[in-house]
Amino acid sequence: MDMNGYLVEWLAKEHLRELHAALARQQLAASLRPPSPLRVRLGLALISLGQRLQGSRPGLAVPAAGASAS
Repeated sequence: MDMNGYLVEWLAKEHLRELHAALARQQLAASLRPPSPLRVRLGLALISLGQRLQGSRPGLAVPAAGASAS
């Protein structure tokens, strides 16, 4: 079954219109959200900085005080 070229073009344009409408809704919702307070942004920045400084060594753990390293 061969699809008509006009129909394929119409379906593509319709899909693009739906995507544009969804993007507009997302942008409107994002613009209505109040910005996060400075303390929240600062806290998240400090957490990400600490994770970067800690490195990617999940296997290494610091032994608890009083625990024997055997």
